[in-house]
Amino acid sequence: MNVNKLLNLATSTLVSYRHYIQAGLTLCAGLGMSAIASSVAYNWEYKFMQAGLQEQLDQIATDIQRDVSGNLEIIRAAGAFYSVFDGVKNPEINTFVGSALYRHPSLKAIAWLPSVSDSPQFLTDKIDLGLNLNSNRLALETATKRQEIIATDRQKWSSPNQPSVLVFMPIFGQVSAGDAAAMQPNFSAGEPEKLKGFTLGVLLVDAIVKSALQETKLNFINVYIQDAMAPEVGKFLAFYEAKTKRIVTDENIKNKLEIGEIAYCPDGSSCTRILNIENRRWLLQLRLTPEYINPLRFWRSLTVLILGTILTLAATLYLMSLWNYTARIERVAAERTAKSQQLEQTLQELQQTQTQLIQQEKMSSLGLLVAGVAHEVNNPINFIYGNIHHATAYTSDLLELVKLYQKQYLHPPSEISEYLKNIDLDFLSKDLPQLLSSMKIGADRIVQIVKSLRNFSRLDESEMKPVNIHEGIDSTLLILQGRLKATADRPPIEIVKNYSNLPLVECYAGQLNQVFMNILANAIDALESYHLDRGPAAAKANPIAIAITTEYSSPDRIIVRISDNGPGMAENVKKRLFDPFFTTKPVGKGTGLGLSISYKIVVEKHKGTLRCDSTPGLGTEFSIEIPLRQEVRQAVPFVSRKISEAA
Repeated sequence: MNVNKLLNLATSTLVSYRHYIQAGLTLCAGLGMSAIASSVAYNWEYKFMQAGLQEQLDQIATDIQRDVSGNLEIIRAAGAFYSVFDGVKNPEINTFVGSALYRHPSLKAIAWLPSVSDSPQFLTDKIDLGLNLNSNRLALETATKRQEIIATDRQKWSSPNQPSVLVFMPIFGQVSAGDAAAMQPNFSAGEPEKLKGFTLGVLLVDAIVKSALQETKLNFINVYIQDAMAPEVGKFLAFYEAKTKRIVTDENIKNKLEIGEIAYCPDGSSCTRILNIENRRWLLQLRLTPEYINPLRFWRSLTVLILGTILTLAATLYLMSLWNYTARIERVAAERTAKSQQLEQTLQELQQTQTQLIQQEKMSSLGLLVAGVAHEVNNPINFIYGNIHHATAYTSDLLELVKLYQKQYLHPPSEISEYLKNIDLDFLSKDLPQLLSSMKIGADRIVQIVKSLRNFSRLDESEMKPVNIHEGIDSTLLILQGRLKATADRPPIEIVKNYSNLPLVECYAGQLNQVFMNILANAIDALESYHLDRGPAAAKANPIAIAITTEYSSPDRIIVRISDNGPGMAENVKKRLFDPFFTTKPVGKGTGLGLSISYKIVVEKHKGTLRCDSTPGLGTEFSIEIPLRQEVRQAVPFVSRKISEAA
């Protein structure tokens, strides 16, 4: 019991605060989506930043590598001159070296080092290197052994104190076997060549970095270069400080600066590139300053987050105000609903009364009209129909008498012969029986129509009694025969009858005939408009038709199905089909009462059901299901009819 009370209390509390709960859920959902969108924007900005860093790093690495490679090519070219000319101060060599140094600022000097002397002889007299090569003897020996260019670690000039890198290129000449013993042991290269000397190149580190960075826009990004193959104390080569836009080569000054955080590129690396300087490896890194990592750089993601939060708050406030307004409207609507229920009930009663009055008046007028016409036509047609038989017998006797006269008087007087010729007695003898036979057929047709009219009106059957349903359907079809025939706008409407063996059904025959009339008339109207809307090819492939099927559904009920192959009905039309005064026909073509009256006749008068099954483009079917007897009576005999009879 307590559990039920708690559940009821919780339910009532949730219902009372449902709007606030919905507002909270809306707020949470909006903020969550804003955070997700901001995160997506942040990731996009971060990846875009990384891609930019990688592009800048690639550009710097490419420029440094290109500058160093160009300098090495100049040194190789100078080495080629040294291998050809004996005098290192040849004017052609001086001209070449001077031009190369002018075009390559990062190449400080090119010198010739003879293998027999420890003091350098320079290619240009204007440059005094002032270098102590004793510390580089290992590099000279390595270059000799490998017979390739060897670069050293960071060196310093004695006077300008500029960090540089020395490059040694060994030059060999052909020697004889006797001269091999005279070579110094430290520089022996073996037969068949002997070491003539070295080409020395001096590369300025700061000039190389400056040349690589002059076309790259680095905002709040520092560049750090170190020699990966040097000892720990000699790894530092150069540092570019983006804040002051200067290149620092003094390690003491570099230690006092903020290098910055390591940048990361999209490939997962720490934005590091390896530069191959012959036998050495330089490491190039990008370092981000605090200004670069400023959150304001990610203004797009912040904007998305702020806008999402603002829109979420606005939507939440709007929903709350809308719910308050809805609550006021619901209270006003509830009050008006309570007041209008009585009016609606009164209106329904008036509509039902009006429908009943119209139905009674319509049935009365239609019954009186049909009965009066049937009565007025019945007397003269009975007179004609009753005398046609005698007229036929009299005519046959008279024609037989004429034949006897012709047999006895082979040569009648001229006046009689002329008259016989004028009236064409032979044709008259043949055509007159046929004429009387046609008159008899026409009289039979009129008698059947009168009988159908009287059967349809059923004025003599005001009480419920067993009737033949098939006769009522046939009488209705006979009355509608004029509308079923072909017209100038359409071919005839085919009627397909699928009658089962049904017993006599206890019903109000006149009212049930009215139901058949309303449904069949509506089907004819639908088929006529449907035929006009489609093309000749579709009309030829699917001729318009109405099928009428009767069946014995259960021991005490029968079903009459009336279907057409017309346009069908939409669901919204089908829902209102039996409402009073609802019609889809143009103004003046329908009152909207036919199916409403039919529904009341079947459901209320006969305790049956009236259903409509329709699909747009596939036609419509009405099902009329009524009981065989309205009260317990003795069994009624079956009426045999032909099955699947086509009208």
